[in-house]
Amino acid sequence: MKKIILIGMKGCGKTTVGKLLAKKLNIDFIDSDTEIENLHRKEKGETLTFREIFKKYGEDYFNDLDEKCLKNILKVFNNQSFVFACAGRTPFRPKNQKLLKTMGKIIYLKPDKEVLYRRIMQNGIPPFFPYQDDPRKSFEELLARRGSIYEKIADTILRCGLKTPNEIIKLI
Repeated sequence: MKKIILIGMKGCGKTTVGKLLAKKLNIDFIDSDTEIENLHRKEKGETLTFREIFKKYGEDYFNDLDEKCLKNILKVFNNQSFVFACAGRTPFRPKNQKLLKTMGKIIYLKPDKEVLYRRIMQNGIPPFFPYQDDPRKSFEELLARRGSIYEKIADTILRCGLKTPNEIIKLI
């Protein structure tokens, strides 16, 4: 049974690589952002994107939804193979780290820093950036803090550089 968890910063390619990898392996693909949106819709009866949920309800609510999603995935996909594109902030909570470790093999996708910055910024400054007036500073601080967490829990660190999604899949 194959259970692959892709972690990394927003924009690192978790969803793109995850979908292609799941298709190639002929197994289910699970996207954390979609799962969070679906759970929110069930709990609050409103349809919002994960960004809108974060903006409207705040970090604590969002993190609680994230943890519930992990537990649900563990329950629903317990005896199935899957590729899971994990939300960028999921590994911050120690509880989530333990849950992720029980789910399968954790792969940290680590692309070129400048490529990552451009991808993150293409839809505007994300709401989770602490310095909305200085996106570069926000990015640098978040990358430093998150990178160390990702490296700590990853079974494999995949330095993607400028590789295409198909090249990354071959590495996996």
